[in-house]
Amino acid sequence: MNRPSHVIFFQVKEIKTKILKIIQTTYRHFEKKEPLLIKVMDEPALKFVDELLWKTPIESFLPHVVSNTVCQDLIVITKEDKNLNQGALLNLSPDIVYIDSSFKTIYDFDDFTSHDKQLASKKRFNFYRERGCSIELQA
Repeated sequence: MNRPSHVIFFQVKEIKTKILKIIQTTYRHFEKKEPLLIKVMDEPALKFVDELLWKTPIESFLPHVVSNTVCQDLIVITKEDKNLNQGALLNLSPDIVYIDSSFKTIYDFDDFTSHDKQLASKKRFNFYRERGCSIELQA
């Protein structure tokens, strides 16, 4: 794995804030025409994020695709451990993402919404730190 140059950990204490960070991060990449790969753990999470982006913002939507193969789309949701669109990574999986591509930016969550999620967040944080990534915490 090539190590990412920068990891941004969003500190969240409630699910509403986490959803807002997902939308804001995706919207920012879409507006700047910068690719973003959204990594989810399973089919229910994939469906949730897919529906969220089609319904938000209320007056519009965020164009995206669900894919498990390489593509040129700006916003891609996947369960695959591959950088399908050569974008930044928004990790919504509780697991460490072992991807052999280079991500300049990884967004992740320091998730205080449950004890188990907090433990998984700490494990991912330590993984990034051990690889020498620069880590930024954001509220």
